[in-house]
Amino acid sequence: MLRRRRIVHRWVRAGDQREVRETPLEAPIPPASGTELHDAPASPPRLTAVNGSGMADRMQVENVHPIRLRLLLEIDRTGSISAAAERCGIGQPSASTHLRTLETAIGQRLVIRNGRGSSLTAAGKIVAWHAAKILATLNSMRWALDARSAPSSGELLLAASHTPSLILVPPMLCAFSERFPGVSLKVRTLPSEMVVREVARGAADMGIAGEVACTEPVLRHQLLIDELVGIAPAGLLGSGRSVSRGEFARHSLLLGPEGSSTRMVTERHLARAEYRPGRIWAFDSGEAIKRAVAAGLGVSFMSRLLVDEAIQQGEMVRFGISGGERMMRPIYALQPNLAELTPHAAGFMTMLMNAHRNGTPAKQLAEG
Repeated sequence: MLRRRRIVHRWVRAGDQREVRETPLEAPIPPASGTELHDAPASPPRLTAVNGSGMADRMQVENVHPIRLRLLLEIDRTGSISAAAERCGIGQPSASTHLRTLETAIGQRLVIRNGRGSSLTAAGKIVAWHAAKILATLNSMRWALDARSAPSSGELLLAASHTPSLILVPPMLCAFSERFPGVSLKVRTLPSEMVVREVARGAADMGIAGEVACTEPVLRHQLLIDELVGIAPAGLLGSGRSVSRGEFARHSLLLGPEGSSTRMVTERHLARAEYRPGRIWAFDSGEAIKRAVAAGLGVSFMSRLLVDEAIQQGEMVRFGISGGERMMRPIYALQPNLAELTPHAAGFMTMLMNAHRNGTPAKQLAEG
């Protein structure tokens, strides 16, 4: 069977002559985990003017396929083409081919390779920013379609870390129960690292968790940016001011369990700022930490979403660390990387993503 070939006309500036070269049409695109766009139709042959670097003068939209956009995002996240290929479920040679095709289609160099790995160019970062929005829109479309065909009864298993369980999940329950009246919802509150693992191994249909250093195979969809703030008993520290290293060292630091996103981000920022507490007390419950701080047991760092009301009521005061950066962390909705969302999970995911895309009070507070 003869393979179709593409004829590309290339203008050669010296003498204004036209060079004609013939290249085969690209091979069929492999299925892309997470994009759910399989069997993309082959594009028809077309004439494309290219510049002196071999890049297209105009973007070839038909070659900007979701698997290539996702590959670019994964390169940005991992700093490695081979790691990005593994996350996309394709081989490294195929990934390199996809990347070259995308660069040609865009007309810009997108990735720089060096001895330590790969990174995005300025143009690559622009494309990656738009790619994230495109893939989120495609996922939202798929979830909405799945939700339409969802059966009227069943069960949704949701794993969520402490902050999402208290702030993000409850506002969704009423709308979800109205849309899926026959579906029961079970929510497990776990440290963020455990949430990621539960979703990865299929013990939960989906999850909501903060940033953690975990390499489990899950797909992450950012919901909002959350800020952690220092909290202390009223009268122990001046409200709203920064404390010195020496003053901080005189107090106990109250932390959550191992695997907690709040704990990981807190320890990372304190280490960078070279702040060391007098001692550390560990708790399994965020609510227990709030009560312990209010009772004068020590200081802590928690999400603004959880403590702003208590601060306004005078139960505790807010403080910062001198010269330290604001403690910001993303909160993600999580789904399995290698398995389809259940119809009920697809419906909940759609509602969750749409709510925070439209700017819920929780998101406005986190970004305020």
